[in-house]
Amino acid sequence: MTFVFLVYLFALSAFDWRKKLLPIEPMQIATLAMLFAQAFQGNAVSSFIGILVGSGFIWLQVLMSRGKWMGRGDIWLAASIGAFMGWPGIAVTLYLTYLVGGFIAVVLYATGIYTRGMRIPFAPFLALGTVGALIWGTSIAHWFALGIGLN
Repeated sequence: MTFVFLVYLFALSAFDWRKKLLPIEPMQIATLAMLFAQAFQGNAVSSFIGILVGSGFIWLQVLMSRGKWMGRGDIWLAASIGAFMGWPGIAVTLYLTYLVGGFIAVVLYATGIYTRGMRIPFAPFLALGTVGALIWGTSIAHWFALGIGLN
């Protein structure tokens, strides 16, 4: 299931990079399919929380920026990632997305590859954050827990 999800992320990232657009309907289907798959494995609550946190966080940014920073496709991509990663995986994913994505964006602007006013696709950053969370997620989540006194 992880391999299929990574292929899905790669395809959407490539599409977003080329078209600066994400197809919403396939992501809606993927979100529901992932929620059902996670429910079948006994992870329905974690998956549902992941959907709410992932899509809610991006939705707030779309709302605050009136769609200038991100679009509705990014909301649905975050929802599908949240369904797959669950909680706290989506928190780690978002953390890594903004950490790595922010660094890459600074490099793109500093080198002149992108200039002010150009739209940088967000799906590749979400995909990188997801891959990082899959690799280092447990360690980072544990680090988060220690930092806020949960352990």
